[in-house]
Amino acid sequence: MKVVICFLLALTGVLSIDVKSLLDTIYTDRAGNNVTLADLSGKYIGLYDSASWCPDCQAYTPQLVKIYNKIQADKNWVIIWVTADHDEDAAADYFKEMPWIRLNWSEKETRGNSMFKLTRQKYIPAMTMISPNFKIINRECSDLITSDPDGFPWHKSEF
Repeated sequence: MKVVICFLLALTGVLSIDVKSLLDTIYTDRAGNNVTLADLSGKYIGLYDSASWCPDCQAYTPQLVKIYNKIQADKNWVIIWVTADHDEDAAADYFKEMPWIRLNWSEKETRGNSMFKLTRQKYIPAMTMISPNFKIINRECSDLITSDPDGFPWHKSEF
C-alpha cells in the first residue's frame, strides 16, 4: 500500500525535486570569480558529474570541451561541473581543463550528492540537461552529446 501511495504522490509531483532551489548556490569559474544562479538566468544548464581518477571521464571531458566551446555561446548553454573526486587538489587540477563553472568543493558532499541523485545515475561521467525554466530535459545525455553534437539540447527520446 505504501508503494502505491508513494507512486501516486510522485505522479502528482509531491515528491519532485525543486531543481531551481537545488541549483541556487554560488559557483566558481576558472578565474575564481563567483557565479550565481541569477547569472545563469535564461540559460540551458548541463550538470556534469565526473572525476579526475575516472578513465571514462578523462576520455569524455576533452570531447565535451570541444563541443561546448563550439556551441555554448549560440545555444545559451552553461555547464556546472560536480566533482566526484576524493581529493580537493586533484579536483582543482582537473578543473583547469574545463571552460565552464564548478560547484565549490565545500558543497561536494551535500549539494553535490543531491545533484548527482537528480541524474538517477550510478556511474560517471554523467550529464543532465536542464531547461532555462529549471525542468529536466534529459537525466543522462552524455552519449547523446558526443554522438549528436547538433542535437542540442538533447531532449530524451521517447520510445
